[in-house]
Amino acid sequence: MGKRLLVLYGSQTGTAKEVGERVWREAKLRHFSPHLRSLDDYDLCNLIQEELAVFVVATTGQGDEPDNMKQFWRFLLRRNLPASSLCKMHFALLGLGDSSYSQFNYVAKRLSKRLLQLGASAMLPLALGDDQHDLGPDAVIDPWLNQLWELLLRQFPLPAGCEVLSDRHCPAPRFTATVLDSLSYADIGQPVARQQPP
Repeated sequence: MGKRLLVLYGSQTGTAKEVGERVWREAKLRHFSPHLRSLDDYDLCNLIQEELAVFVVATTGQGDEPDNMKQFWRFLLRRNLPASSLCKMHFALLGLGDSSYSQFNYVAKRLSKRLLQLGASAMLPLALGDDQHDLGPDAVIDPWLNQLWELLLRQFPLPAGCEVLSDRHCPAPRFTATVLDSLSYADIGQPVARQQPP
């Protein structure tokens, strides 16, 4: 598998998660080894070791961070973190917001500033998607992703004989499902015995 790429998202309504999943899929097509997590589901002990990270964060309400990034944010704002904590990290950051609010993309702007304060390096300028744009946030997302992949493939070329897979290619699933015959509330937690057909 290719170069590890961490994809972290902070999402309140699911839009940032969807974009994070899109980054994950497109990374697979380019033979990277992407790892997708919400910011609060990521083990912060590993953050100082990450070399490549993509952040997709939404701003909610009047400049608030999404619920699934509150713990991450509290940790990152600790004053006792050394200024070189993230010196290994190269990151790209996409903010999603609505310019009809006074704190447009406030979370993305603050996160970008804090990552830089902790020694991380920005691979691309901060991108700010806007729900109020005629084309919605895609007006920023699509060109930003094109720039991201162009940059990453220049820095980490594909191995000989490999090429970017078509977007029609279906990567391996992230989840598996098991179909159960029938289940009642009494069965929850109990092994389900399958009946053999007569």
